[in-house]
Amino acid sequence: MALQKNLFFVVFCILFSFLAASTALAKKSVYGYLEPVTLYPGGISVTAKLDTGADTASLSATDIHTYEKDGEDYVTFTVSHPEIKKTLDYDLPLIRHMKIKGRATDDSNAKKPHLRPVVGIQIYFDGKPHIINFNLIDRSHFSTPILLGRKALAKLGVIVDGSARNTILKNKTKKHS
Repeated sequence: MALQKNLFFVVFCILFSFLAASTALAKKSVYGYLEPVTLYPGGISVTAKLDTGADTASLSATDIHTYEKDGEDYVTFTVSHPEIKKTLDYDLPLIRHMKIKGRATDDSNAKKPHLRPVVGIQIYFDGKPHIINFNLIDRSHFSTPILLGRKALAKLGVIVDGSARNTILKNKTKKHS
């Protein structure tokens, strides 16, 4: 009798875990590793790399300056990347500074951690608005102006298919066909 109770309990736990995992996955959608994102204000659509290997989100910016206004810290910057034709200037509250570890390269200065300002920016991803915290860095030498790491991907409810890209655009094309 005790064996039957234990077996029932184990089966119940397995089924409950499966249902909980299925429910969590049902709230997420699959996207490719490159997807369009629209920045607001400005309404400019840019390509974002959905990167499960990164923890945080980064936005390509230049002319980054922090200053104090009414006792609060702010950041002015220009969203800048070869992919972006129109200049977008922002003046936003500073959320915090984030310590970024340098990459191991031949340049000994690159190994030292440095600070990046973090700001909250509204984006539209797959037609839905989200506020994402971005650290600001010049990404002009990278292929995309935005990198969305795991924290942002979790907030967006995204599962990444590394073999796909631009699924949002492909799905919109299918709907209009």
